[in-house]
Amino acid sequence: MTERNTDGSPMGADVGETAASGRVGTASTVRIPAWLGESERYEPLDDRSSFVERNLAHVGGMLEQVGSSLSIARSPVDRALCAVAPALRIIGVPAAIVCVNATRNMLFAYAMLAVVLVMLALRPARLIAAILKPTLVVCALSLVLGLPAVFIGQADAPVRLVVKAFVSVAPVIALARTVPWNRLIAGLKGVGCPDSVIYVCDVTVQFIDILGRSMVSLLDALKLRSVGRDSRKLMSAGRVMGALFLRANTQARQMAEAMTCRGFDGRYRVRRDRLFTWPNAVYAVAVAAMIAFAIYCG
Repeated sequence: MTERNTDGSPMGADVGETAASGRVGTASTVRIPAWLGESERYEPLDDRSSFVERNLAHVGGMLEQVGSSLSIARSPVDRALCAVAPALRIIGVPAAIVCVNATRNMLFAYAMLAVVLVMLALRPARLIAAILKPTLVVCALSLVLGLPAVFIGQADAPVRLVVKAFVSVAPVIALARTVPWNRLIAGLKGVGCPDSVIYVCDVTVQFIDILGRSMVSLLDALKLRSVGRDSRKLMSAGRVMGALFLRANTQARQMAEAMTCRGFDGRYRVRRDRLFTWPNAVYAVAVAAMIAFAIYCG
């Protein structure tokens, strides 16, 4: 027998209607959040590399080139100079720099500039670019430093500085980029430098190359981990320098221990080159003539 309400309807009818109305009310109040309706396409803002980061990358790229010599197969000047003992070249280049900067008569500086330009023109294009880039940077700095002298009546001061800077820097860069570092070490030993000085120079050049490559790798890792515009990248560049310092300290200690284990006692033993050869004699005469001409010019 079915129980009924006072209005004659079954007792379970209002319960069913209440449940149905509850379901309808619930379905009508559910709304999709706004973030679900937005597009998931993400376009990060273009990031501008900071001045410090760009300069660190540039410095790292320059440090990678320290200690590495370029090919001289297509350079007749460097092939001829390769027959000269490195010890004589290490003496000749500083002698030319001292003579250029000690003479007051610009005739000697212009004559040396002509010699340097002729030797530069006989080299291949890649070697010319490797020599000219750092040389022109030094010349531009010298020009900036010499420009104030124009306002006090010394109009030729900037030209003097630029010419002497070019003649002084270009032979040094050419020597560093055309002579392997092991021959330069032998030249330092032939000149009579103490073993401690040679050791410092040797380790410094080797570690400059390694630290340059490490800096470039760390900066590449920083760029790959930076998405979009990052205002805190300058702090990250500081952390890169800190990590580089720690890595340099660790590698220096490991290298010293490895050299000790391999029997290095602090003394450099190099094969002595013959000094009495025709290329050495011609080079020595040229250096002596240059010094005599500098004394004559005053």
